[in-house]
Amino acid sequence: MQFVAGYSATNCMNTALTSALTFGSGRFRSVVTNNNNWIVVGDFDIPTKLVDTSKDVLLCLPREVEKWGLYPTHQESWLSIAFVVGCHSQHRSDDTFGSTIRRQAWEAIPSCQWKALAVKALEFIGEFRKKLVENGEKNPRKLYKSLTRALQDCVLYLSGEYPEWQERFLSLSPVWQLVEIANRGRDGTLLLKSGVELANEAEAIVSEKIREFGGLDECRKAFENLIADKRPGRVILLPEGISLAEGAKLMFLDIILGTPDTHDMDVVSITANMAEPKLVQLKDELSGQRLDIIQVAPELGPKDELVGGHKAFQSVAEMLLANGRAVTDQGRALIARLSGQVDPAELARKYRMVAKEFFSDASNRKSWVSRKTAGSSVPQVKKVIPLYRIACDLLPRASFMEREGKFTGGLSPEKLAIEAGLGDVFRAIRNILDRQDATDEELEAIAADIERKL
Repeated sequence: MQFVAGYSATNCMNTALTSALTFGSGRFRSVVTNNNNWIVVGDFDIPTKLVDTSKDVLLCLPREVEKWGLYPTHQESWLSIAFVVGCHSQHRSDDTFGSTIRRQAWEAIPSCQWKALAVKALEFIGEFRKKLVENGEKNPRKLYKSLTRALQDCVLYLSGEYPEWQERFLSLSPVWQLVEIANRGRDGTLLLKSGVELANEAEAIVSEKIREFGGLDECRKAFENLIADKRPGRVILLPEGISLAEGAKLMFLDIILGTPDTHDMDVVSITANMAEPKLVQLKDELSGQRLDIIQVAPELGPKDELVGGHKAFQSVAEMLLANGRAVTDQGRALIARLSGQVDPAELARKYRMVAKEFFSDASNRKSWVSRKTAGSSVPQVKKVIPLYRIACDLLPRASFMEREGKFTGGLSPEKLAIEAGLGDVFRAIRNILDRQDATDEELEAIAADIERKL
């Protein structure tokens, strides 16, 4: 597996993001730009684009290049992340890490990307011509965005040369004057007639390159190959009050809680200077998956509780030990320390007690007996949720901790259920959740099996 150099959390997560690569139009000093875009590389799980309320962007990338797919975006993605880092970014002159990252990214650019650039350049030029007919003089500055994208994002790099210093690369390029003219259109100092001439020149350059590449059909095939990359990425719109630097800290996922699915992912992020554990909820705009992120300090105590929301029956430490799987050295160190401060036998007693309450406590509206008594006023699939919590989580974990004297974090829920004699119940409940429906008879039979284990 190929790894790239990375920035340490303390270096790249400062407020100004001074150790990050700049990408997008900001990689040049001389072109029009509407927002700020940065890249950091570190211990992130998948490529994640953070967007703050002012539309500035921070792209958080894992160290493993193999995890870099297409640039994460709401629109059709046509750029590999390796190309964005290698060609559309700029490091500072004193940033050796940034220089190394860009070089390694350059070497990882898929071969189909270059032909795909030509296809997109033609598309942007056609988009400019279409908007020119439809909008005329209404918004010339916005109109020229398509031409600048064609020229400075695509045509400029069709030479296939490495752009170590973007401003110098631009000034030495045969198309630098075309890029300059297109940006005059962006800032409102160019007539539309000049834009038509500019589009003609750009199209001639692209057409010649397409011939060199073997024709338009060959380039379109390369484009299709490029966009077939399905490696995952995220787009997260940060809420008011969370900066890009703070968002990046949240994306250092040290411990995974339970088993993530397409709907939810529960994680722990270990963050210095946290006064108390805090829950932050974010959403991936691409998949719709919700991220429930618990921020904790490295010094998390065995009895520290989560701030906000309903009071939990267990401390954050107990939650990590029973349900957590560490995926970083920092996560493993925290779990190792807490393992010596919490008694698995005591936690097992707590889990078994809560399982009994979820089954038969009529004062708890979320218990099995309460939802069963509610009859048709509660959807059938909601009636199975307390049974799920008991048979697929609480009882199997309690049974293992009682039996082995060890914690259950990172262990398979199904395997734990089987070892606790609840394998059939586990599978029956999973089947109901997949179907999103259940009969009263099914639920009663499952409840009877669970009651015998309580």
